[in-house]
Amino acid sequence: MGPENVSSRLATVGLVGLVALNVVLVGVALRSNHTSGIDTSPVSPALASTGVAVSPSPTPSDTPSTTATPTATASATAAKSLAAPLQTMLVAVDNQRAWRVHAGSCSAGGATLATTIDGGKTWSDAKAPLRMIVRVRPTDDQNAFIVGAGSSCATELQSTADGGGTWGSLADVGNAWFRDPKDTKVVAAPGSSTSRPCGARAVLDLAVISTGTARVLCADGTTRSTSDSGSSWTDSGKVTGAVALAVLPANPDQTYVARLNPRSCAGVQVQRVDQKDATACIATAVPKGPGQISLSLVDGGGWVAIGDQTMRSTDGLVTWSRP
Repeated sequence: MGPENVSSRLATVGLVGLVALNVVLVGVALRSNHTSGIDTSPVSPALASTGVAVSPSPTPSDTPSTTATPTATASATAAKSLAAPLQTMLVAVDNQRAWRVHAGSCSAGGATLATTIDGGKTWSDAKAPLRMIVRVRPTDDQNAFIVGAGSSCATELQSTADGGGTWGSLADVGNAWFRDPKDTKVVAAPGSSTSRPCGARAVLDLAVISTGTARVLCADGTTRSTSDSGSSWTDSGKVTGAVALAVLPANPDQTYVARLNPRSCAGVQVQRVDQKDATACIATAVPKGPGQISLSLVDGGGWVAIGDQTMRSTDGLVTWSRP
C-alpha cells in the first residue's frame, strides 16, 4: 500500500473519531431535577438499573371532610382555582444556582428566563428564544435546554452554553420529556410518544427521573408515575390542594408537593406525598393568578417560587426563608 493510501485511510479514521467525539460531547452538554436519550438525570445506583418502585400512598388525613367549616370550604375552593399548569417554573441546580421561567404563550408570547448564582439574592435576565416555554433543564448556570414553541405552537428544543445569551438547536425535541404547549392534558416522552397521564384532567407539573421514568401532578392533586415512557401510568398518591411537585435527587422515589390552603397553614405547605404530616409551612401571601408556584429540590434543601418571590431551605426542607 502506497504512502498516499495510508495517509488517506488515517485521515478518514481521524475524521470519524472526531465526529464520534462531537456526538458524545453534545450528549453530555444536554444531559439533564425537574430533573430531565437527553433525559437522563442523576439517580441512585439501585434505581438506575431497576427503575423507581411506585406504591400507592394514603390520602393525607387533613383532607377537608364533608363537614368542613365554611372557611375551610372557601380555602379549598380558592386552592382549586389556583391549580393550573405551571406558569412560573423554578429549577435549581444546587443551593446557589437556579433558573427561573415565566411560561408565556404561543399566541401572546411573553416567555422570560432568569438565572441566579447567589441563592436567589439577585437574578440575571437571559434571552428567551421562544414565545412559550414549558420546560427548562439546566446542568449548571451556563448550560441548559428548554422546550417550548413559537407562534405556530410547534414544539422546539433549544439549548445554551452561555447562560442564555445565545441559543441553538443541537438535538431533536423528540429526545425530551415535556408538557405539550398545545394541550394541557398531554405529556410527550423521548421517542415522540405522547400520553394523557391524568385522563381528562390537566397536567399541572412534570418531574423527569430518567429517559423512561417520570412523574406528574394532576389537577385533582393526584400524582402518577410511569417507568415505560408513558405507555402506562399508575397512581402514586394524592394531596388535596397540591399545585407543584418535585422529586428528591438522591432518592427519586420520594415525591414532594407544594400545597395551597390546608387548614393548618396560611400560605404554602411543603409535603411528602406518602406522609400525612407536612414537612413545613411557608407563611406567605399566595399569588392571585394560577400556576405561579413551583417547587425544586436539591441535596440538603430546596427552592420554592411563589409568584415573584423566592424561598429557600438549606436544612432538609424544615425551615424556609427569603434569600
